[in-house]
Amino acid sequence: MKWIGLTGGIATGKSTVKNKLVSLNIPVIDADMISHEITQAGGLGYEQIVSHFGKDILNADQSLNRKQLGDIVFNDAQKLLKLEQILHPIIQAEVQTRKKKHYEAGEAFCFYDVPLLYEKKLEAQFDQIVLVYAPVTTQVERIMVRNNLTHTQALARINAQLPMSQKINRAHHCLDNSTNQDDLNLQVLNLVNVLKSK
Repeated sequence: MKWIGLTGGIATGKSTVKNKLVSLNIPVIDADMISHEITQAGGLGYEQIVSHFGKDILNADQSLNRKQLGDIVFNDAQKLLKLEQILHPIIQAEVQTRKKKHYEAGEAFCFYDVPLLYEKKLEAQFDQIVLVYAPVTTQVERIMVRNNLTHTQALARINAQLPMSQKINRAHHCLDNSTNQDDLNLQVLNLVNVLKSK
């Protein structure tokens, strides 16, 4: 089974690509989704985050206030590192469990949707890497609308990641999401055909 890394910058349209792949019955393991699951109240990650960052980051219903936690870690590199040290091992264990299931099911390839693939130096883990990219101005606009953030807050999230130019040079396949969804979907179909032909 080919193990393919799916990555991109924040708000470049990676989720759109993931959803298209899933609609084509291609297995995709989503790091963010796993992270979300383990940080729900009662989850392994939730307990450790609250223990480290304190109960001030909880909503009234005891769920994590993700926006508040984001504001804390995206403005302090040490706190971001601590959050990653909490979550990364738990996420990795779950990824390996799901990967093994797809391998045993006889899948030809499986995508792993991981936003910080390059930042975390995970390249060597993959047979191939697919990058979804868009102009920074587009990223900023999308983040501001999607997360209800200011221009400065949006830019801080983008700047916490490697510059897109560095990622493009290192990917095996690049999907350009600077136009529209139909065009992006077509690029995904072409990518799948290329992967199947190899």
